[in-house]
Amino acid sequence: MVATLEAIFRHPFRLVLLVILLPGLSVAVAFFLPRTYQASASLWALRRYVVIGATGPESDLQSTPAQTQATALAELLQSRTFDLAVASESGLASTLSAGNQQDPQLRDDALVQDLSTKVLVGASGNNLFVITYTNKSAAMAQQVVKSVIQNFEKQSEALSVQEAQLLLDSYQTQLDQAKQDEAAAAAAETKYLHDNPQLTPQDLQTDPQYVILHAQTQQAQSNVLNLENQIATLNQEISTQGNGTQSFFNVLDPPTLPARPVSRLKTLLAAGGLGLGLALLSVGVYLFILVRRDHAVYGQRELEQAASYPILMELPLLPEKTYALLVHETYEEESRNGRKLLLRN
Repeated sequence: MVATLEAIFRHPFRLVLLVILLPGLSVAVAFFLPRTYQASASLWALRRYVVIGATGPESDLQSTPAQTQATALAELLQSRTFDLAVASESGLASTLSAGNQQDPQLRDDALVQDLSTKVLVGASGNNLFVITYTNKSAAMAQQVVKSVIQNFEKQSEALSVQEAQLLLDSYQTQLDQAKQDEAAAAAAETKYLHDNPQLTPQDLQTDPQYVILHAQTQQAQSNVLNLENQIATLNQEISTQGNGTQSFFNVLDPPTLPARPVSRLKTLLAAGGLGLGLALLSVGVYLFILVRRDHAVYGQRELEQAASYPILMELPLLPEKTYALLVHETYEEESRNGRKLLLRN
């Protein structure tokens, strides 16, 4: 601790220079960056975004309709397929550097990175959620927000009922097989009745073979009925989702061409904070280097490490005035003792 304080008080100018210089440079760099424009659109969620699965519609019932739809769109923006579809419709690749445009892999990576980080979606109320995007081009910012809405319209319902459609195909296959089993069981029961016309209804109730055949027929009919009910329920849930994207949301405020660039205050504050963080980190590293290179002795511990001799006495650290007074009194005492010796002799 003493060594650290010594390093601070020995190099105050350098440390203050680091604290001032790095934030200043960060703010200067942010000030000369190109201005950006932000486009936004407001959407009204008509209901929660749900995914129809084997157990029925699945949704977060603790969240508002706006939150569920905003969450679904935010997750889609993290997918490469959705981002590239948005970039393709909006022509976002034209704003990339020439090096990124020449390499398809670098171009796609840059597009995905840009859209997944700069397109922001957030709920502003129970049903209202907002989409924003920032770009150096005002027209491109508007076009990207439009493309995000259009692709969300195209894919939202399809993704919501995709699992249900797969279940429908599976249930239909099972239903076809169940109907065949039902027909076979009914045919076996009818054949047994035809081969044994002498059996009365009372005899049939106690006939073990007929009881088994009749139970198989009933079980097959029950399987068919259950599958038909499951298919009807899924179809009803799919139809509840609506035949169009307007059943999910309505666009209240379409994206408009931003007339003014985004205020630089937030950018400058963020740059200053980043610079200050780097400055404090640099100060810490610099102090660490100074302390590690300092081999001075500041206390008993350092003295024991520096020398192998035992410590016989330790004087406290006295102020300068007190030390001068102590030396003066010692000199006078030695002078008096010297005069006494001379008189005796």
